[in-house]
Amino acid sequence: MNEMKRRPPWREIGLAAATLCFAACAGNVPPAHPGVADPFGANWDDRTIFRSTLVGSEPLDDLAEATVYHIDLVIPPDFGLLEGREWIRYTNQEAEPLEEIYLQLFPNAAGGHTTVSALSVGGSEISPVPEYLGSALRVPLPSAVDPGEAITVQIDFSVEVGREMAGNYGLFGYFDGFLVLDGFYPVIPVYDDEGWNVQEPPVVGDLTYLDAAFYQVRVTAPVDLDLVASGTEIERHRSGGEQVAVFAAGPARDFYLAGAFDLEVSTGLVGQTTINSYAPSQHREAAELALQFARDALELFDQAIGPYPYQEFDLIGTPMQALGVEYPGMTAISLAMYDLESDVADVPAPIMLEGTAVHEVAHQWFYNVVGNDQVDEPWLDEALAQYLTGIYYREILGDEAEQGYRRSWTSRWERIGAEPIPIGLPTSGYAPEEYSPIIYGRGPLFLAALEDQMGSETFAGFLRDYYRTNRWGIATGEAFRDLAEQHCRCDLSGAFATWVD
Repeated sequence: MNEMKRRPPWREIGLAAATLCFAACAGNVPPAHPGVADPFGANWDDRTIFRSTLVGSEPLDDLAEATVYHIDLVIPPDFGLLEGREWIRYTNQEAEPLEEIYLQLFPNAAGGHTTVSALSVGGSEISPVPEYLGSALRVPLPSAVDPGEAITVQIDFSVEVGREMAGNYGLFGYFDGFLVLDGFYPVIPVYDDEGWNVQEPPVVGDLTYLDAAFYQVRVTAPVDLDLVASGTEIERHRSGGEQVAVFAAGPARDFYLAGAFDLEVSTGLVGQTTINSYAPSQHREAAELALQFARDALELFDQAIGPYPYQEFDLIGTPMQALGVEYPGMTAISLAMYDLESDVADVPAPIMLEGTAVHEVAHQWFYNVVGNDQVDEPWLDEALAQYLTGIYYREILGDEAEQGYRRSWTSRWERIGAEPIPIGLPTSGYAPEEYSPIIYGRGPLFLAALEDQMGSETFAGFLRDYYRTNRWGIATGEAFRDLAEQHCRCDLSGAFATWVD
């Protein structure tokens, strides 16, 4: 994510209003039970549809135990209440039995309101327990799930869509003719050595920390709504006033969906990857500019870091309170930058658009393919995305442009007097005014210092190895340091003590 302003405190936006109701208040969504057909069938291990969306031969067999999401979503003409049914196949990949799982409800931290009307595990109805003021559900399991054992979870849910930006940078809701659906579905967080990674939503930074998973999503929506989503559109049918579109995404950290009327698309190609840039028709010039930036960045990072995995990459301009936000195989960028005659944060819109688009493209490598705990170690993806944007400026625009961009890191840090606050804190460890200067300013300055200490060629080789080694897994700051020390054959404890710890 590329920030512009802090998120309003979630306690002020009605997060406590999350609702659970069963049977009697199911509304228009029928109760969950084994007899309701999964639209994608129950062949959870079939990766054929995903292989067709990838570039090259991804090692999908290594992800045999990855979580699989099948989602059926209905978007009504007034965009007021989404109705959905979800099937999840979850495999215990830990070394110990699990007696419960968690589901996160991200709309409840973003001005929306999720209602789970029914939930079953292996056909047994379960009453989940709301926690963290309704931003998560604890799901007791009928019996402990042993290591390597899989369960199937079925959920009926509905989501009220807010009309005002309220939390999480305005990434969920219906604003100015745009339906933006960040994290609209119940999702299982990461389980690691800390247990379940679920907590009160932070005031600043990203909310998600998710494993790579596979998604098949069927969307029923008004026929004239232009849909843009993570992954690849597999099919689309139109009848009367409705359309039904099917998307497949995976491996992917999550699934994003946006819709608007009168979108136009500009298209380009990098190798086997098609790049689509969407915006309202009056912003076609900006969409084409964003396409150019993304195409150059994708080609550069593909060569410098490692192969981009998908046959598609999408950009869409939407209203939001951030500058941009990353999703698997796509990015959303603030529509404010699509007015090319304006200034954004006192910077001409085309210049801001370039830096933002490139930063978000870089996240495809670090956040999506290489995952990390975005809540507890945000520097691992955000500082890396900033650093790679600096590489773009050097390779595409020249050394002078790179130095100018690097000065922006220092300027960010100087907003708080260049205080030597560690970059390795969790998001909750920063005051709201500290987060951006430290993570987006001091963070990439650390990586530049590390490059100087290790040597540019060694550091570049390390980043390629870091990407290859952690592909579709979860990386940590400790693993980052260990691998860097292997490459430079040096002790980096001093650098990490000064900047990170």
